[in-house]
Amino acid sequence: MDTFRLNSTVQNPLLVTPALVLDFEIISHTYDRFIDSYRTDDVQGLIYYAMKANAHQDVCDLLGRKGAGFEIASLPELEKALAAGASGDQIICSNPIKSPAFLRRMQTENVYAVVVDSADEMEKIAKFAPGMRVYVRLAVDNTGSVLPLAGKFGVDGAMALDLFDQARDLGLEPIGLSFHVGSQCLNPQNWVNAIHACGDLWRDAEARGHRFHFLDIGGGFPAGHYHTPSIPTIEQIALVVMAALEAYIPARADLMFVLEPGRGMVGESGRLVASVTGKAIRRTAAGDQTWLYLDVGVFNGLMETYEGFPPVVRVLENEDRPLMSYTLAGPSCDSCDVIGRQIQLPQLDTDDRIVFYDTGAYTNEYAAAFNGFPIPSVTVLPALVETFVPA
Repeated sequence: MDTFRLNSTVQNPLLVTPALVLDFEIISHTYDRFIDSYRTDDVQGLIYYAMKANAHQDVCDLLGRKGAGFEIASLPELEKALAAGASGDQIICSNPIKSPAFLRRMQTENVYAVVVDSADEMEKIAKFAPGMRVYVRLAVDNTGSVLPLAGKFGVDGAMALDLFDQARDLGLEPIGLSFHVGSQCLNPQNWVNAIHACGDLWRDAEARGHRFHFLDIGGGFPAGHYHTPSIPTIEQIALVVMAALEAYIPARADLMFVLEPGRGMVGESGRLVASVTGKAIRRTAAGDQTWLYLDVGVFNGLMETYEGFPPVVRVLENEDRPLMSYTLAGPSCDSCDVIGRQIQLPQLDTDDRIVFYDTGAYTNEYAAAFNGFPIPSVTVLPALVETFVPA
């Protein structure tokens, strides 16, 4: 049994489910941990929050007040970053494919730099945002990540060198490199290997006359280590990253060292409260299975359970009931709307409530009101949702 104690906010019977409760003290503390961990006498890691994880305006406003920059992928995200008080030089765009209208607007707002990983995109940037700073996304190993991102984006070293030359020829300003090790990366060595590759490529580019100052190590920082001790912490990843930075990246006083935490910044701040709306016994060749139907499922809040993220779920009360094995399903009529199988929970009935942990990222960003079932309402807490008591 874990050592979390739910407070009255989550247990409040007046809280209409499904409800996503966000604890801003956790987000604030997590931001401070990133800042403190990615700091040496020579370099300070700069946080550019990956807005795709949770673009709720209150979240963006909080991180803006803390001093974070923003990593954006779309025009609506740019608007939210600006609304949070960010200036253009506090915003970068790491989406390798951008519309002409988006490029024009980013140049108007003096967005600091945009990523590129294809010759066609480079020409588009030169046409619609002439003179823009650009960085190239390097393809790196995603082994050990729950959701690999390799394949859709990124280039090898030889192509990256050609893109740097193309940028210079087109009047753009190539400033450095970025990569992404995959979402919920559980292998810190991935960052080390990627930084090593960036260092080699950095030197090759300097031999062609380029001068870089920008390294963006992307996101992938995992959440959930309170419940799964094997998940590496912010501090554990930082130890190997900072050592790799010193070992492989050419030293320079103006190095701009960027991190893009999304899930790692906000994931652990969220608790998704759901209600049991139905219960059924389904007979199969393997035996009877008890299904619990909830008012939240894959489509309206728990899409990531369909992508390989196992749910961490607890009951809110009645923990002394006998344990049972359940298949948890969402409310829609789609057969894909299955959250998890063989989930051990105390005996539950209709109207009982359960809580999903570590749901501060991607819950409402992915959600849609499929079949008419609503996405979770959001409750923001300035006080702790839970108190963590070390075992």
